[in-house]
Amino acid sequence: MEQKRLKTAIIGVGRWGKNVARELADVSELAYFASESDKNDAWAATALPQTRRASVEEISADAVVDAVAIATPVATHEKIARRFLEAGKHVFVEKPLTETSAEAYALAALAQEKGRILMTGYTLLYHPVYQELKRLIQEKGATRIECTWKKHGTFFDIIENALLTHHLSIAYDLYGMPESASVTLREAGETVCDRIETKFAYKQCEFISKIDRLSEEKAHTIEATLIDGTKLRWDDTKLYKGEEVIFESTETSLTQEVRVFIGAAGGGAIPRTAGDFGAHVLKIHEMLAPPTAGRA
Repeated sequence: MEQKRLKTAIIGVGRWGKNVARELADVSELAYFASESDKNDAWAATALPQTRRASVEEISADAVVDAVAIATPVATHEKIARRFLEAGKHVFVEKPLTETSAEAYALAALAQEKGRILMTGYTLLYHPVYQELKRLIQEKGATRIECTWKKHGTFFDIIENALLTHHLSIAYDLYGMPESASVTLREAGETVCDRIETKFAYKQCEFISKIDRLSEEKAHTIEATLIDGTKLRWDDTKLYKGEEVIFESTETSLTQEVRVFIGAAGGGAIPRTAGDFGAHVLKIHEMLAPPTAGRA
């Protein structure tokens, strides 16, 4: 007998929310979308013809909605997520989970109290290439990990929330809370901070993040130096050992992530980024200098 598809909703259908909505529609019955304006109605009519626009209040009151995904500005996450958890829904929230770790820990406690999934959307952790890299790091051990991200853009949000948080999620996923954390470079550009380099100390490994969103180059790599000196590099869809490709996957991380969420909401395994995972990552954020804000 085919398992009944969960009924879901998406809150926020901006640039990234549209991507999440498409993935939800593939693996669930996407009943509703919520948007503050009607500018996305035409898009939804074509992309999601079976999905109806409704308010957060209406969606949270619908007892047949099993799970919701939230892709709204970070400042709204806590209030919206709390409303849906209190209504008994499983909740997926785009990173970062909230503005502060205190808010995030409180949401995680509420989710546990209600017996519901609260999952933070850290897409990189669900990419098959990352999962293979993680397996090798855990098996062989590493002395240094360096994450480098070069691109031009994503100026709509502070660099910590838009980009750095992804690298912090990798650091926490691999090693937990660091012994120390520091910002080694912070430079302005289009906003008050568009280049940032950070360093995190662990007993077994040094973890470094370098992000430049003023670059004309587009590249995102994760390099690991293993204890035996082997160099591993995740670049796009491939994992390299030296110059040799040892693993490859074209599956998208968002597809995997949404499937994991829906599976968990349906009674499957608890996701790696569920519960207080997002709160722990925010705690690492707070170990750094106060976050940047606004334009230069």
